[in-house]
Amino acid sequence: MTRTYTGPGECGGPEIDKKSVSSFFDKRAEKIESVGPLHAVIYQDKDSDLALNRDIAEKQKLLPLLQLSGSERLLDVGCGTGRWAQNLIPVTGNYYGIDACEGLVEYSRQHFSSENSSFFVASADDFSLHTLGVVEPFDRVLCAGVLIYLNDTELGNALRCIANAIAPGGLILLREPVGLGRRLTISEHFSEDMEQYYNAIYRTREELEAFIRTEMPAPNFRFVGAGDVYDDMALNNRSDTRQCWFLLERNR
Repeated sequence: MTRTYTGPGECGGPEIDKKSVSSFFDKRAEKIESVGPLHAVIYQDKDSDLALNRDIAEKQKLLPLLQLSGSERLLDVGCGTGRWAQNLIPVTGNYYGIDACEGLVEYSRQHFSSENSSFFVASADDFSLHTLGVVEPFDRVLCAGVLIYLNDTELGNALRCIANAIAPGGLILLREPVGLGRRLTISEHFSEDMEQYYNAIYRTREELEAFIRTEMPAPNFRFVGAGDVYDDMALNNRSDTRQCWFLLERNR
C-alpha cells in the first residue's frame, strides 16, 4: 500500500490502476446482499450509523441545490445501487442513471425501474447523448463520488462528457472528497473495514476547481458555488480529506 502526497505547485501525482478500480466495484456489487445497498457504495461496512448519517446529511445539503420542480430530465453519473435514484425518480420528469459497474446497474434496474427511469452501463469518462440513446440534453447532471477513481486524463474526459450532456440553463452538481492542503493518492490500500484493496485520488479543492473551470469554461458555464457537504465535520471521518460540492450552470 502506498499513500503519496503531492503538495501545491507540484505537477500531478502517481496514477491508479484502472483494472484494480473496476475490480473493486465488481466486488462491491457482489457484497450488496451481505452489507446492504447503502453500505455497498458508502463503504462503512462496519459502521452502520456513520453510513446512514452521511447519506441523510448529504441529501439534505445537496438536493435543494438541484432546484428540481418535478419536470427536469436528470442524469445521475455513477448511480451505483440507486442511492440517489430512490430520492430523485419521484421528483424528476425523467431520471437516467449510469455506472461503469454492471452489477451495480443491474441492482438499480431491478429495484428502481419505473416509467420515468432508465439505467445504463456506461463509464463516466466515455459516454454521450448518442451512446445513451437520447436526443435532448439533460436539465440536471449529478455526479457524486466518481471523479476520485479517475486519473487526470480520464477526469478531463469525464468533465467534457458531462459538459456536453447538459442543456443551456441546466445545472451540474458534483460531490467529491478532496485532499486537505495537498493531493493524496492511495494505491492498493487494503481496507480492514471493507476487507478489500482500494485505490483513489483525493485532489485538493483548488486543484479540482481548476480542472472544472478548464473543461467548463466561462462564458459557456458559470461557476455558481462550492462548499462542504457536512455541517458536522465528524461525518468526514478522515483527518486529511473532506467532502465538498461544486455547482455549475450552463449559460449557452
